[in-house]
Amino acid sequence: MLARSSLRVFARPTTRIRYSTMATPFKIQLEPQNSGLLGMKLGQSEASKATDLLQKDLENHHVFFNESGFHDHIVHQVLTLYGTGATTKDLDTAYNANKAYQLKAMKPKSDVVDKLEHGSDWSEYLGKGRNYATFFRFFQDEIERIGWQDTLKEYLFKDDARGRDMQSRLFAGILHPLIQLLYGMEWSQPMIIASALAQTAVHRDDYKEFLTAAAEKAQASDAPPKMKTIGGLYEDAVKNEKLRKSSHWDDSNRIFDGVFTRAKDEMITLAARVRIGEEELDEKIAEMVHHSAFVASAAAFHPPHAPRFEFILMHHITSTPFFLTLKEQSWIPVSTKARFLENKVRMDLLQYIARGSPALRSDLLRGYEPKDGEKLVGKPENLFPRIHKVVDDGHTVKLARALMLAQRITKPYENKEWVKIKGDDEWLRAVYLLLDANEEADRQGGTMWVRSSGFDEAWEEIPKAKM
Repeated sequence: MLARSSLRVFARPTTRIRYSTMATPFKIQLEPQNSGLLGMKLGQSEASKATDLLQKDLENHHVFFNESGFHDHIVHQVLTLYGTGATTKDLDTAYNANKAYQLKAMKPKSDVVDKLEHGSDWSEYLGKGRNYATFFRFFQDEIERIGWQDTLKEYLFKDDARGRDMQSRLFAGILHPLIQLLYGMEWSQPMIIASALAQTAVHRDDYKEFLTAAAEKAQASDAPPKMKTIGGLYEDAVKNEKLRKSSHWDDSNRIFDGVFTRAKDEMITLAARVRIGEEELDEKIAEMVHHSAFVASAAAFHPPHAPRFEFILMHHITSTPFFLTLKEQSWIPVSTKARFLENKVRMDLLQYIARGSPALRSDLLRGYEPKDGEKLVGKPENLFPRIHKVVDDGHTVKLARALMLAQRITKPYENKEWVKIKGDDEWLRAVYLLLDANEEADRQGGTMWVRSSGFDEAWEEIPKAKM
């Protein structure tokens, strides 16, 4: 006879939460009427195909695909393709292009699952990729027991030692745990939410000290002045020579060997100026989403080279849909939403400085001439069929979707001083900028992204723009 803890590994626990849909912590189920934030009209065949591919990925693949901790993006890619109207063929093509290099899923350790369930000290198991399957099963069990909302409240959103620790891990790994969670919450898929919490748990807490220090300094009696706009913080960062020069091209890690080694106090002081009141939450979410889109787009220029989006900063816009979903969740305290938003803006600033504080060429963005010439589409969404044909690991379509969502959330605030991309024409140019760059790179087998674009050396492998 197997012990109870062993049974948990081989048999799914008896259902204790009655779900309004067929989606459970162990089963993906997409329905066409839930098409995600863009609200596009989707079909049953596409929903069924995406459901099948997501189930295969979560059951068969580890969250990392190598020992360096590079992430499996299939969940993000499939759901973004699905939510932007991709065909079943597009979905199959994307999955097949990325499944071969994934690591095989491990089996959960039943004894550790049992220890986690009974409130043992997690420190022995956190931050280690080999424990992903074990945390995945633990969070599946918890969601089965109390539901995904209460599981998130207990293990992530709670303002206690464990919650704050998990929050710092959520922002690690170039925001990938947060990105995984955004897709689970956006489509109300408990299985993806369990995987996101597990992914969070196996990331290191490298940013805990920084985020904690910034939050404490923000509340101190000698706190620096509160920011006026997010964009103003970037301008102040560039004016601060010590901060601007803190990251070097030859640093092994441009955050830890660069910013935190040469200008740690200055970085914490700048981050402490990020303070968001509950009464301004909605507008500050819009401002953060907008500015992330602006930074990613305006940093794509480095004449005479062809434009390219910066790889790390791109994640800081593709993660923003999380906050569009977060703000609509009435069961999450507004104070919690504000705290998460503050940490996102602080991480945005940190990564911008670490990437060499690239020049933000709003003039070149406004004046960008798409390669389609005068035959431009009427709205960015009309470009999705072409975007779906770009073969990568999902970053292109995720970025395109995030830009379009940024355009939508900006509209009510177009007359605000913080708005940098104005009008439908400029937003359309930003999406064309992405499409032109990545179609060309895909066609020529070249580099789609530039890494650390604030350094001239980063552009050496990017071709010169054709005049």
